Amino acid sequence: MSEASSSSRSGWEDPSVPAGRIEKLSDGWALAFDKQFDYPAAHIWDVLTNPRKVEQWMGSVTPDWELGKEYTVEMGGGSVSGTVLQLTPRSSLQITWDDELGEESVLEWQVLESDGGALLQFRSRTDTADFLAEGSAGWQGILLAFAAVAAGTPPPGMEQPAQWRALRDAYSKEFDVSPTMGFLEETPGDTTLVFERWYDAPAEDITAAVESSGGNLRLGEGADFSVEETDGVGKLRIRQRIDGGNPQDTAALMAAWHLALDSAAVRLLGETPHPNSHRLRALEALYSASA
Repeated sequence: MSEASSSSRSGWEDPSVPAGRIEKLSDGWALAFDKQFDYPAAHIWDVLTNPRKVEQWMGSVTPDWELGKEYTVEMGGGSVSGTVLQLTPRSSLQITWDDELGEESVLEWQVLESDGGALLQFRSRTDTADFLAEGSAGWQGILLAFAAVAAGTPPPGMEQPAQWRALRDAYSKEFDVSPTMGFLEETPGDTTLVFERWYDAPAEDITAAVESSGGNLRLGEGADFSVEETDGVGKLRIRQRIDGGNPQDTAALMAAWHLALDSAAVRLLGETPHPNSHRLRALEALYSASA
């Protein structure tokens, strides 16, 4: 690898260390990455917008980015869609990002001339902290692939689930945001479902809210609950052994738990949750794909 290629990726080699930052805004949250490259801004813009190169670091875009037009990105067996809000050649690209769960965020890339090369700034803005830790870990991997394509080297392979969770947990701890997704902990002959959620509430209130929400979805039998309370924040951990090996049944159980924990958050705010079957099916598809 050349000296320029090496320096363009410095600081991103450790997959367990956050390279971005999570910021609380007055109207939501933002994920921010700033990456200095030793290449001309025109080259970085080409990697950002050339469909053949975008396919290498993110996914297949249909059609090309075009101001005011809708697009679809096929990535990793799933797809997202949105609209191009801003497109200033060699300068900035802003799009809406609508995922399969119906969550919408606004993504913005800016390419600035800097220190004889180019500074790439990436911002993702969203209304809630749902999936924020997971999204941070995911975007770090995508931007690492971007850096590899910019350097003319093969993008890194897909991270192992344990590596991705370690990075997600690092973002959660450093920026005080709750994990959202559950995962499977597998040992020889045994599979355990694990969820971790953080709530701004006392431990006894969290336990009651989760038991109520889980009971409505007929969950909880055989599950172990623990809540660690620190400075008014209760960190819930659920573990439940999975009997049998039907992946679809496992995905359905994880989706039901995910929805129950979302409902518990609503209960803790003193409101009445209204889970819907569309979101449950979307969560089931998400967990099925991630498995």
